[in-house]
Amino acid sequence: LYTYAGLQQMVDKYLVKNRITGRIYETPQMAYILIAMCLFDDLRAVKKAYDCFSTFKINLPTPIMAGVRTNIKQFASCVLVDVEDDLDSIFSSIHAVGKYTARRAGIGLNIGRIRPINSPIRGGEVIHTGLIPYLKNFESAVKSTSQNGIRGGSATVHVPFWHYEIEDVIVLKNNAGTDDNRVRKLDYSVQFCKLFYERLIANEDITLFSPHEAKGLYESFGDNKKFEELYVKYENSRTIKMKKKISARKLAEIFARERLETGRIYSMNIDNANQHGSWDTPVYMSNLCQEIIHPTEPISSIGDED
Repeated sequence: LYTYAGLQQMVDKYLVKNRITGRIYETPQMAYILIAMCLFDDLRAVKKAYDCFSTFKINLPTPIMAGVRTNIKQFASCVLVDVEDDLDSIFSSIHAVGKYTARRAGIGLNIGRIRPINSPIRGGEVIHTGLIPYLKNFESAVKSTSQNGIRGGSATVHVPFWHYEIEDVIVLKNNAGTDDNRVRKLDYSVQFCKLFYERLIANEDITLFSPHEAKGLYESFGDNKKFEELYVKYENSRTIKMKKKISARKLAEIFARERLETGRIYSMNIDNANQHGSWDTPVYMSNLCQEIIHPTEPISSIGDED
């Protein structure tokens, strides 16, 4: 059933081979039967799976095609990595991103909890460097491994529309600016909700906050009622120091321009994802390709059992 080009792609990308010498250790038939044997215990299920795989009735993702019958045993095509606002979580997640890229998984990354530039750390003993230096670390982790020669590493970064640094994050992929203030090898997903669209339609302002200072705002993001109550409360608060108003239309225009020019800025409607998704527990992010939604907990260490 293969065309010549299709067979060549199978040989180049998916068959188990010595990628230094080019020696190939299996045929497509062997690859499909071994994949079926790894995924199913029952012999009838193995045969049924083989028939579906080998006749292209089921299209398998790259990690299954390339790695599930090897010692790596990687099943997941996409991995979601959620990051807490502390150094242990940030550097553990960088480690996790690098390891999973090497195991052929695409990365969904959530940095929405991390506090913005110039935020106080330890009561002001240290000033926060902001999102961009850490995003450069994530970019390096993704691009330093090439998924065993099969495909390049890639990641989509999720950030809420109300984050204090959103104006800087949303332009990170474009060709303007310098290498110091751009992180072009990651993709970006801006998370919107009903409140943003209402203010956009009314041509009103939105307010940007630090997730660290506006307590509970990030956790309520996705629940329209709770989020709006807290959001308006913090907008009217005189004790919140890190906040600024911008036009909702201005942000929407920047988003639309960057999406048009780069093609790699995505939107995620976080309230719809929670109201119409499959989970009773809150979801905060999607994956690399923006087509799945899973609940996540921020990673606390590379050996985090939770």
